[in-house]
Amino acid sequence: MLVMGIDSSGEIGAVGLANEDGIIGELNLQLSNRHSEELLNNIDFLLKQTGYSLKDLDGISITNGPGSFTGLRIGLSTARTFAQVLDIPLIGISCLDVLAYNTACSEEWIVPVIDARRGRVYTAVYQGWARDIMSRKLSPDRAVEIDILLEELKSRDHQGAFIFVGNGSTIYQEIIKNSGLNVRTVSKDRNIIHGGVIAELGYYYLERGKGANYLEVLPNYLKKAQAEINWLKNNG
Repeated sequence: MLVMGIDSSGEIGAVGLANEDGIIGELNLQLSNRHSEELLNNIDFLLKQTGYSLKDLDGISITNGPGSFTGLRIGLSTARTFAQVLDIPLIGISCLDVLAYNTACSEEWIVPVIDARRGRVYTAVYQGWARDIMSRKLSPDRAVEIDILLEELKSRDHQGAFIFVGNGSTIYQEIIKNSGLNVRTVSKDRNIIHGGVIAELGYYYLERGKGANYLEVLPNYLKKAQAEINWLKNNG
């Protein structure tokens, strides 16, 4: 089985390929707001460099949020089109699941944090690492103020350290450091979503029949778009 992983939820544009032997290749580029311009080019480049074509794909793994509204729409639209045309299964994977998976074999508590701006983060909590990272998830994805998250973690009955991963762990580094929690962080390269990891996770779940029809994979925005918030303020 050959699986492609795609992420366009943030500033990094990531694509990857994986099969039963693991990650075949990946491409992770700082794209900012240029996903619509570069995503298809990056997919084409990766396939050519690894000697595959779209027709060789048996499944697609796509991050479905949380993240940039525009970026998520571009990635999901691309992945759903490929899945429809190729008649292959598609799986949506949380960006937080991918970041938790990045911590690699840790037995500590894992707290991925993605900056949601204005002192808020997208987050979830995982009790230890497993290849089936979703099975370690103790809370649903949500948007919360960083101060509230840290207070909630203090109240948990736990042993060991909290491992923070994701761009929020850098942006809110001082707040986290001064929280009084037993905190560990990861190397900078683990704070981004890698295309190969998305593909590898997708392979794991697709092999176990977790794929869905392309129409069933939807974005998980977690909060209203800023334009919608502004409209509600002005018209509420």
